Amino acid sequence: MNSARALLSFDLEEFDIPMEFGRTLPEREQIEVALVGLHRLTPLLADRKIVSTFFSTAFFAMKAPEEVRALGLTQEIASHGFAHTGFSASDPDRSKRVLEEITGRRVYGYRSPRFRPVANQLLQNAGYLYNSSENPTFLPGRYCRFFAPRKAYRKGELLQIPVSVSPWVRFPFFWLAFKNTPAPLFRAAAAWTLAESGYLHLVFHPWEFADLGGYGLPRWVSSPCGRELLDRFASFLDWLGARARFTTLADFAAAFLAR
Repeated sequence: MNSARALLSFDLEEFDIPMEFGRTLPEREQIEVALVGLHRLTPLLADRKIVSTFFSTAFFAMKAPEEVRALGLTQEIASHGFAHTGFSASDPDRSKRVLEEITGRRVYGYRSPRFRPVANQLLQNAGYLYNSSENPTFLPGRYCRFFAPRKAYRKGELLQIPVSVSPWVRFPFFWLAFKNTPAPLFRAAAAWTLAESGYLHLVFHPWEFADLGGYGLPRWVSSPCGRELLDRFASFLDWLGARARFTTLADFAAAFLAR
Protein backbone atom coordinates (compact mmCIF):
# COMPACT_ATOMS: atom_id res chain seq x y z
CA MET A 1 0.00 0.00 0.00
CA ASN A 2 1.26 3.48 -0.83
CA SER A 3 2.40 5.19 2.37
CA ALA A 4 2.34 8.71 0.87
CA ARG A 5 -0.46 10.98 2.09
CA ALA A 6 -2.41 13.74 0.35
CA LEU A 7 -3.71 16.41 2.72
CA LEU A 8 -6.35 18.34 0.83
CA SER A 9 -7.71 21.40 2.63
CA PHE A 10 -10.19 24.16 1.83
CA ASP A 11 -10.78 27.52 3.48
CA LEU A 12 -14.56 27.72 3.79
CA GLU A 13 -15.00 31.45 4.21
CA GLU A 14 -16.91 34.51 3.13
CA PHE A 15 -16.10 35.55 -0.44
CA ASP A 16 -14.56 38.83 0.68
CA ILE A 17 -11.54 38.92 -1.63
CA PRO A 18 -13.15 41.56 -3.91
CA MET A 19 -12.85 43.97 -0.98
CA GLU A 20 -9.07 43.68 -1.23
CA PHE A 21 -9.40 45.19 -4.69
CA GLY A 22 -11.73 48.04 -3.75
CA ARG A 23 -15.14 46.49 -4.29
CA THR A 24 -17.84 46.28 -1.61
CA LEU A 25 -19.92 43.09 -1.55
CA PRO A 26 -23.00 42.46 0.63
CA GLU A 27 -22.53 39.79 3.29
CA ARG A 28 -25.31 37.63 1.84
CA GLU A 29 -23.63 37.60 -1.57
CA GLN A 30 -20.29 36.70 0.02
CA ILE A 31 -21.96 33.62 1.51
CA GLU A 32 -23.91 32.74 -1.63
CA VAL A 33 -20.82 32.77 -3.88
CA ALA A 34 -19.01 30.43 -1.50
CA LEU A 35 -22.05 28.13 -1.38
CA VAL A 36 -22.23 27.92 -5.19
CA GLY A 37 -18.62 26.76 -5.26
CA LEU A 38 -19.16 24.37 -2.35
CA HIS A 39 -22.15 22.74 -4.05
CA ARG A 40 -20.03 22.14 -7.16
CA LEU A 41 -17.04 20.86 -5.22
CA THR A 42 -18.61 18.38 -2.82
CA PRO A 43 -20.03 15.98 -5.46
CA LEU A 44 -16.54 15.76 -6.95
CA LEU A 45 -15.10 14.71 -3.59
CA ALA A 46 -17.96 12.30 -2.96
CA ASP A 47 -17.65 10.62 -6.37
CA ARG A 48 -13.97 9.94 -5.72
CA LYS A 49 -14.46 9.07 -2.02
CA ILE A 50 -11.94 11.75 -1.08
CA VAL A 51 -11.68 12.88 2.53
CA SER A 52 -10.38 16.38 3.18
CA THR A 53 -10.38 19.17 5.75
CA PHE A 54 -12.57 22.27 5.54
CA PHE A 55 -11.43 25.21 7.64
CA SER A 56 -14.66 27.12 8.19
CA THR A 57 -15.10 30.54 9.73
CA ALA A 58 -17.70 30.60 12.48
CA PHE A 59 -19.43 33.43 10.61
CA PHE A 60 -19.89 31.27 7.50
CA ALA A 61 -21.11 28.33 9.58
CA MET A 62 -23.69 30.48 11.36
CA LYS A 63 -24.98 31.74 8.00
CA ALA A 64 -25.07 28.25 6.44
CA PRO A 65 -25.42 25.82 9.37
CA GLU A 66 -27.20 23.06 7.46
CA GLU A 67 -24.53 22.95 4.76
CA VAL A 68 -21.68 22.91 7.29
CA ARG A 69 -23.40 20.26 9.41
CA ALA A 70 -23.92 18.03 6.37
CA LEU A 71 -20.35 18.59 5.23
CA GLY A 72 -19.09 17.46 8.63
CA LEU A 73 -20.66 14.03 8.13
CA THR A 74 -18.04 13.12 5.49
CA GLN A 75 -15.26 15.72 5.82
CA GLU A 76 -13.27 17.16 8.71
CA ILE A 77 -14.46 20.58 9.87
CA ALA A 78 -11.73 22.76 11.40
CA SER A 79 -11.65 26.41 12.43
CA HIS A 80 -10.73 29.31 10.16
CA GLY A 81 -11.31 31.85 12.90
CA PHE A 82 -14.50 33.65 13.82
CA ALA A 83 -14.69 35.80 10.67
CA HIS A 84 -12.39 36.12 7.70
CA THR A 85 -11.77 39.81 8.33
CA GLY A 86 -10.72 41.06 11.77
CA PHE A 87 -9.28 39.20 14.75
CA SER A 88 -9.50 39.19 18.54
CA ALA A 89 -7.73 36.97 21.06
CA SER A 90 -11.02 35.19 21.80
CA ASP A 91 -11.55 34.13 18.17
CA PRO A 92 -9.86 30.69 18.30
CA ASP A 93 -11.92 29.64 21.31
CA ARG A 94 -15.19 31.24 20.15
CA SER A 95 -14.96 29.81 16.65
CA LYS A 96 -14.21 26.32 17.95
CA ARG A 97 -17.26 26.40 20.21
CA VAL A 98 -19.56 27.60 17.43
CA LEU A 99 -18.36 24.97 14.97
CA GLU A 100 -18.63 22.16 17.52
CA GLU A 101 -22.17 23.23 18.39
CA ILE A 102 -23.22 23.32 14.74
CA THR A 103 -21.55 20.06 13.65
CA GLY A 104 -21.88 18.08 16.89
CA ARG A 105 -18.27 17.02 16.39
CA ARG A 106 -14.96 17.95 17.97
CA VAL A 107 -12.86 20.53 16.14
CA TYR A 108 -9.16 19.64 16.18
CA GLY A 109 -7.49 22.17 13.90
CA TYR A 110 -7.08 25.89 13.35
CA ARG A 111 -5.95 28.00 10.41
CA SER A 112 -5.84 31.76 10.74
CA PRO A 113 -7.39 33.83 7.93
CA ARG A 114 -4.82 34.89 5.32
CA PHE A 115 -2.20 32.86 7.23
CA ARG A 116 -1.79 35.58 9.83
CA PRO A 117 0.46 34.60 12.77
CA VAL A 118 -1.46 33.44 15.84
CA ALA A 119 -0.13 32.89 19.37
CA ASN A 120 0.42 29.22 20.09
CA GLN A 121 -0.86 29.63 23.65
CA LEU A 122 -4.27 30.84 22.44
CA LEU A 123 -4.70 27.64 20.45
CA GLN A 124 -3.45 25.41 23.25
CA ASN A 125 -5.82 27.07 25.71
CA ALA A 126 -8.72 26.48 23.32
CA GLY A 127 -7.90 22.76 23.07
CA TYR A 128 -6.70 22.45 19.49
CA LEU A 129 -4.57 19.51 18.35
CA TYR A 130 -2.88 21.22 15.42
CA ASN A 131 -2.29 24.59 13.76
CA SER A 132 -2.13 25.06 9.99
CA SER A 133 -1.45 28.80 9.79
CA GLU A 134 1.89 28.79 8.00
CA ASN A 135 2.63 29.08 4.29
CA PRO A 136 6.44 28.86 4.30
CA THR A 137 7.16 30.69 1.08
CA PHE A 138 7.32 34.23 -0.30
CA LEU A 139 4.08 35.88 -1.36
CA PRO A 140 4.69 39.43 -2.61
CA GLY A 141 2.75 42.03 -0.68
CA ARG A 142 1.73 39.57 2.02
CA TYR A 143 4.58 37.76 3.76
CA CYS A 144 8.06 36.34 3.43
CA ARG A 145 8.47 33.04 5.30
CA PHE A 146 11.14 31.56 3.15
CA PHE A 147 13.12 30.31 6.13
CA ALA A 148 10.23 28.92 8.18
CA PRO A 149 10.03 25.12 8.64
CA ARG A 150 8.74 23.34 5.55
CA LYS A 151 7.43 20.18 7.19
CA ALA A 152 5.16 19.32 10.10
CA TYR A 153 6.75 19.89 13.49
CA ARG A 154 5.81 20.16 17.15
CA LYS A 155 5.59 23.50 18.90
CA GLY A 156 4.64 23.16 22.52
CA GLU A 157 1.65 20.85 22.71
CA LEU A 158 0.55 21.58 19.15
CA LEU A 159 1.50 20.06 15.85
CA GLN A 160 2.21 22.70 13.21
CA ILE A 161 1.22 21.59 9.71
CA PRO A 162 2.45 24.15 7.16
CA VAL A 163 1.18 24.24 3.61
CA SER A 164 3.53 22.15 1.50
CA VAL A 165 6.29 23.82 -0.48
CA SER A 166 8.87 22.08 -2.61
CA PRO A 167 12.46 21.51 -1.50
CA TRP A 168 15.03 24.18 -2.38
CA VAL A 169 12.93 26.67 -4.39
CA ARG A 170 9.91 26.47 -2.06
CA PHE A 171 7.33 26.24 -4.81
CA PRO A 172 3.98 26.60 -2.94
CA PHE A 173 1.04 24.23 -3.24
CA PHE A 174 -1.80 26.64 -2.71
CA TRP A 175 -4.60 27.92 -4.90
CA LEU A 176 -2.79 30.77 -6.66
CA ALA A 177 0.05 28.48 -7.71
CA PHE A 178 -2.42 25.90 -9.02
CA LYS A 179 -4.24 28.53 -11.12
CA ASN A 180 -1.15 30.20 -12.54
CA THR A 181 1.23 27.29 -13.15
CA PRO A 182 1.07 24.99 -16.20
CA ALA A 183 -0.36 21.64 -15.12
CA PRO A 184 2.73 19.56 -16.09
CA LEU A 185 5.00 21.83 -14.04
CA PHE A 186 2.66 21.81 -11.02
CA ARG A 187 2.47 18.01 -11.12
CA ALA A 188 6.23 17.65 -11.47
CA ALA A 189 6.76 19.84 -8.40
CA ALA A 190 4.06 17.90 -6.54
CA ALA A 191 5.65 14.54 -7.34
CA TRP A 192 9.04 15.85 -6.21
CA THR A 193 7.67 17.14 -2.92
CA LEU A 194 5.55 14.06 -2.27
CA ALA A 195 8.58 11.81 -2.73
CA GLU A 196 10.77 13.98 -0.51
CA SER A 197 8.29 14.68 2.29
CA GLY A 198 6.03 11.64 2.23
CA TYR A 199 2.95 13.86 2.09
CA LEU A 200 1.54 16.82 0.17
CA HIS A 201 -0.60 19.50 1.83
CA LEU A 202 -2.63 21.71 -0.52
CA VAL A 203 -4.97 24.66 0.06
CA PHE A 204 -7.96 25.86 -2.00
CA HIS A 205 -11.28 27.71 -1.47
CA PRO A 206 -14.79 26.54 -2.41
CA TRP A 207 -15.57 30.02 -3.83
CA GLU A 208 -12.96 29.45 -6.56
CA PHE A 209 -15.37 27.00 -8.19
CA ALA A 210 -18.08 29.65 -8.58
CA ASP A 211 -18.15 31.95 -11.59
CA LEU A 212 -16.05 34.98 -10.62
CA GLY A 213 -16.53 37.27 -13.59
CA GLY A 214 -17.85 40.71 -12.78
CA TYR A 215 -16.20 41.09 -9.39
CA GLY A 216 -13.29 43.23 -10.51
CA LEU A 217 -10.67 40.63 -9.66
CA PRO A 218 -7.37 40.45 -11.56
CA ARG A 219 -6.98 37.47 -13.88
CA TRP A 220 -4.29 35.88 -11.73
CA VAL A 221 -6.92 35.60 -8.97
CA SER A 222 -10.07 34.82 -10.96
CA SER A 223 -8.93 32.68 -13.88
CA PRO A 224 -9.60 29.87 -14.27
CA CYS A 225 -12.70 29.58 -12.10
CA GLY A 226 -16.04 27.82 -12.07
CA ARG A 227 -16.54 24.69 -14.18
CA GLU A 228 -13.25 25.18 -16.01
CA LEU A 229 -11.32 25.11 -12.74
CA LEU A 230 -13.40 22.19 -11.47
CA ASP A 231 -12.44 20.07 -14.49
CA ARG A 232 -8.77 20.94 -14.07
CA PHE A 233 -8.99 20.20 -10.35
CA ALA A 234 -10.68 16.84 -10.97
CA SER A 235 -7.89 15.81 -13.32
CA PHE A 236 -5.29 16.75 -10.74
CA LEU A 237 -7.07 14.83 -7.97
CA ASP A 238 -7.13 11.71 -10.15
CA TRP A 239 -3.39 12.12 -10.77
CA LEU A 240 -2.67 12.66 -7.06
CA GLY A 241 -4.95 9.84 -5.93
CA ALA A 242 -2.89 7.37 -7.95
CA ARG A 243 0.20 8.39 -5.94
CA ALA A 244 -1.05 9.03 -2.41
CA ARG A 245 -3.90 8.27 -0.02
CA PHE A 246 -6.15 11.19 0.93
CA THR A 247 -6.44 11.81 4.66
CA THR A 248 -7.71 14.57 6.93
CA LEU A 249 -5.30 16.84 8.76
CA ALA A 250 -6.70 15.57 12.07
CA ASP A 251 -5.83 11.97 11.19
CA PHE A 252 -2.41 13.03 9.95
CA ALA A 253 -1.80 14.96 13.19
CA ALA A 254 -2.90 12.07 15.39
CA ALA A 255 -0.57 9.65 13.58
CA PHE A 256 2.33 12.10 13.70
CA LEU A 257 1.93 12.81 17.42
CA ALA A 258 1.62 9.10 18.22
CA ARG A 259 5.12 8.38 16.90
